[in-house]
Amino acid sequence: KQWYQRRVRVITKISRAIFSPSLFYGCMVWMNNSNMKEINALWYRVAKAATGAVFNISSITLDAILGTPPLQITSKVIALKHYLKVFGEDHEDIHQRFIATQIMEGNTTVQLNIKEVFKFLNWRLKSDPKPFDASDKAILCSRNLTSALKLSPKCCRYTKSTMDTYEEVLWQESAQVQFQMEGWATCPNVSCRPLPIPIGTNRDLEVLAISLLYKNNLLNSFLHKFDRIRWPSPLCECGMEEQTALHLLTNCPIVGAGRAERAVNLMEICNDMGEFDAILQDPFAILNCSRDPLFVGLCLEIVELERLNLKRKITLKKKNPIQ
Repeated sequence: KQWYQRRVRVITKISRAIFSPSLFYGCMVWMNNSNMKEINALWYRVAKAATGAVFNISSITLDAILGTPPLQITSKVIALKHYLKVFGEDHEDIHQRFIATQIMEGNTTVQLNIKEVFKFLNWRLKSDPKPFDASDKAILCSRNLTSALKLSPKCCRYTKSTMDTYEEVLWQESAQVQFQMEGWATCPNVSCRPLPIPIGTNRDLEVLAISLLYKNNLLNSFLHKFDRIRWPSPLCECGMEEQTALHLLTNCPIVGAGRAERAVNLMEICNDMGEFDAILQDPFAILNCSRDPLFVGLCLEIVELERLNLKRKITLKKKNPIQ
């Protein structure tokens, strides 16, 4: 309850300032598949509290909403930075000698990390070839892991913006695979940028606006599917259609034609699909608009309408324990 009262901006800042540094300190040594289950469970509780969600949401959808890459992706980028720093030294040092020894001994962890270095440098080469000389390009083409130590220091240097962009690239690739495994034909466009919710926004309104970005919310359509006895009607207060996020944004007479037109225009711009009919087929079309301040402002404007009678909180019935 205490976490719920804190705004999403505050919770994400706290997590990035305190939780993340503590978690990722030395993660190359201790973080592995055997302990990620407990770590991900802890992070899920923090992320869910940030959104104020009542029902469980897919963890990959939560990450996309908050703009926080999965922990495994962040850990991979941190390891990548360490290796680039070692390769970027102008002279041979103890770290380079250690890596060379581990490659010769067949250390699979080191080999996988060097392959990630090659993957990053090949990605960077396409957009910014200037730091790469002929020998660097030859090494990347050869894919010879032992040659990684011969890369020029110049091509191994990086900026924060470059690594942030690459982290989004890895995150998008991972999200695409995960959503396909879950049976989705598409996946949301991920971004490390935070939700552009204005400072000082009422927490209840913030939670309602965020709930338009995911399906398991407190709108009548989902509540009716969840418990048809307790919530017998899926309809909106207007009585025209089921109360879904898409209906509220684009086709609710209570919201008004002016707001609906603005929502449609913003969704067409943010999804870059041209025809609105194509956007309607994308289950993540609304989530893809979540980094647009105008769209987020419109969502806040809509959920504030009292005539919609939107539910801000519900009490879930506790299941009776099995005797």
